[in-house]
Amino acid sequence: MSNFGRSMRRRAFTLVELIVVIAIISILATLVIVRYAGKTDQAKVAAAKAQLSQLDGACIEFQAHCNRLPNSLRELIEKPGDCPNWQDGGYLKGSTVPKDPWDNEYVFRNDDGKIEIVSYGSDGKQGGTGPATDLSSLGTSGNE
Repeated sequence: MSNFGRSMRRRAFTLVELIVVIAIISILATLVIVRYAGKTDQAKVAAAKAQLSQLDGACIEFQAHCNRLPNSLRELIEKPGDCPNWQDGGYLKGSTVPKDPWDNEYVFRNDDGKIEIVSYGSDGKQGGTGPATDLSSLGTSGNE
């Protein structure tokens, strides 16, 4: 065997060494995923609470300008005909009402002058636990 053949053999990894390295990387990736998987749900819940608070604040600002609460979240971005003092540009950034972090529409209720904005959580259905827990502007804005 030539010197070139021996030097190539010393520099190359064996199949067993590659399998061991891949196994170690897989174990580490699994540990990282398990450790941080719940953090994504917590971040989405926190983002939904912040959005609920912003939407609630926009409704209060709308009320200050229009002398009534909005009939829908859409009125925060589109001027209703009965509100001459409506704020130019609307009460929310952008031209659409945001969706919750799980890409679901917020539910808007106006019950005799008491508004509630709700996200049904990760499952998009009423009720649930953990990240699927319903979140309400009444519980996050201090507007109880």
